[in-house]
Amino acid sequence: MIETVLVLGAILTGTDLRAEEGISAPAAGPRGPVGPDVPLSEAENKQSAKCIRIAERTAAAVQAACERAVKEGLPVVFLPAGDYVFESTVSVQAGLTLLGDGSKTLIRTKTKETRLFRVEGDGVRFTRLKLQGSDITLSEDNNTYGIFANGKKNIRIDHCELLGFSHATDFSNEATAQIDHCFIHHNLREGLGYGVAIYSGAHVLVTDNEFSQNRHSLASNGALDWSSPQRVGKYVHKPGVRKTHWEFIHNRVGSNDKSRYELCAVDTHPGMDGTFVVEGNLFENLRHGIGIRDGSGLIRANHFRSPRTSTTFRPMVGISISYGTHNNIPVENAMPHDIQIEKNIFSDLEEKKYGHYEIGKAENITIDGKQVPATRAEGRGAPAPLPRLRELGEEGGSK
Repeated sequence: MIETVLVLGAILTGTDLRAEEGISAPAAGPRGPVGPDVPLSEAENKQSAKCIRIAERTAAAVQAACERAVKEGLPVVFLPAGDYVFESTVSVQAGLTLLGDGSKTLIRTKTKETRLFRVEGDGVRFTRLKLQGSDITLSEDNNTYGIFANGKKNIRIDHCELLGFSHATDFSNEATAQIDHCFIHHNLREGLGYGVAIYSGAHVLVTDNEFSQNRHSLASNGALDWSSPQRVGKYVHKPGVRKTHWEFIHNRVGSNDKSRYELCAVDTHPGMDGTFVVEGNLFENLRHGIGIRDGSGLIRANHFRSPRTSTTFRPMVGISISYGTHNNIPVENAMPHDIQIEKNIFSDLEEKKYGHYEIGKAENITIDGKQVPATRAEGRGAPAPLPRLRELGEEGGSK
């Protein structure tokens, strides 16, 4: 079922945790320091020696610096420490790195509609920045975005902090990206509140991050025609778009008990007809870890520890897999299928009502090598190969 595919391109290094290759997995959770205040490496310091330095703390000044960097052939735009308030979106051109001075470089939205950064080309990197949206509460009118990318390749967001957004990060239309060593928290917007949103054929590696107090730390979908229910009574897929694929590797996910319903931290929506990998993560102090409603993939070597909840109307569960509708409307061909679950650990279970697995309507689900009998579906055929992403190097995007 597993096939290595170097889909990120460019600088592709790092470790794949596949046991069948004889590689032992380190402890669950991030494998290195997380957040914007991690010092730059020697290579990164050399790369940023020649840069454009921002003088004013406005979106217009940052946009002008990006355009100047492209014109002068300089790869790095440095945002010194300060409080930046953006009233408009900054477009970041291909090959640029936006480098901050750690958490002292705070970039905030001016309104509840502001989107901070739009990726306009391949090989863009954001590092050592703190990005903040308009509201860290359950607000229903927070429409802010941190970083969004539509169809661009080799995007890297690393060693950043993102909070207070409707969408902290957003990848669509066959974008390819990596998010690593970030702290993503308090994105609680009612009905949205995504730490990472992946859909419409995007391929994204999410690795070695810290998540907490997000409505969904990761939410995913395919390429759906959102107007189709009015025409055909269900959501149908847009033709010609590749299937979404994402990997959630070695992250720590904490509680989301400030969210109204304490939904699953990692999610596939009905319509996410692609593939996924959830491996080597630490899920702790939350009600619901992983919720799969479509797609196929691998859930392996995760540690679920100390479950707890502040709500009483839903059970606590580590991993749930079941067919579902989208807002009570069916989705074309939606069905979770061909999912391998293995070598997960559950500990500190003080609550007797905690369930390791909750398997509903699904096809060909195996747990530690044994198929769940009710999910047997022999007519489906062999599953498609599962791609594996490789990490981008510390230099960031494409060369």
